[in-house]
Amino acid sequence: MRFSSRRARLSDVAKLAGVSSQTVSRVVRGASVVAPETRERVLAAVEELGYRPNLAARSLSNRRTGVIHVVNATPLFGGHARTFLSIVSELGRLGYQTSVAGSPKDQNPTLDQLVPLGVDGIVVLGGHAQSADLVSVLHGRIPAVFVGQRFDLPDDVASVAIDQDAAARKATNHLLELGRRRLLHICGPSDWFDAHERRDGFNAACREAGIEPVKVSSDSWEARSGYALGEHFPSDIDGLFASNDHLALGALRWLAEHDRAVPGDVAVVGVDDVDGADSFLPPLTTIRQPHQDVGACAVGHLAELIAGGPARHTILAPELIIRESTKGH
Repeated sequence: MRFSSRRARLSDVAKLAGVSSQTVSRVVRGASVVAPETRERVLAAVEELGYRPNLAARSLSNRRTGVIHVVNATPLFGGHARTFLSIVSELGRLGYQTSVAGSPKDQNPTLDQLVPLGVDGIVVLGGHAQSADLVSVLHGRIPAVFVGQRFDLPDDVASVAIDQDAAARKATNHLLELGRRRLLHICGPSDWFDAHERRDGFNAACREAGIEPVKVSSDSWEARSGYALGEHFPSDIDGLFASNDHLALGALRWLAEHDRAVPGDVAVVGVDDVDGADSFLPPLTTIRQPHQDVGACAVGHLAELIAGGPARHTILAPELIIRESTKGH
């Protein structure tokens, strides 16, 4: 399916506003040659009819606005913030202007609530549960790319994600290769797709190794949660995989305060390689995620869609970074 308005036609707007179709097109494109009172009349008709421009047709006639809309459908911290900055930087490098908004307050937003008029495409920065239903609104309407894990995307919405299952397996298998057999996973918040994938990857790696996985669950990604969960750590664990570096940091503090040597008694691995992870005490072994590449890839996929190409789906591989929190015994 190619992108179409599925709503009122440009000619319908022109008729209601009492102007020519060319005038409606100029208003939608943001041209400055339209008189203010005419512009107001056209915009009122657009609003009344729920008209959305046919962006693919506009692209084919070289009438693009050069504006990309980014929806931050997830709290911006850690890796998500780095991905967002990468997206904006890459859009600027390619000559696009960027408009930015958070998720609509309405749980079932319309296209009008999600996408402003006069943009060539949209990037949805997902990962959190509230982003899950946004992409269905975009299906067939506008070139769009979803950033994050999602397995039921419409076939015309592109996507870029990091392989979180592989991240968890790399972390868990590293602990197993060190001879650790009593492994604990600090799961991330249940309303995050990444947390689910990391938990499932941990479970699968443990099953394949023939050991029983042990898990505790956090309601946030913050270090204080990793620390607070320490009272639930089994006394015999010898390996710990935290769903992100901040949870690992909290766990490191709890282990130190309870005379559990790292890595001698417990080897610890996190995810994200946040700034300063190499200065934790001890420096943290972690899974580095290619957030910069995610942003660049997402913009590249969107540019291809705007040019009339197919929706592409890319999953990028994470990297294990070994530091002192797992070295030695």
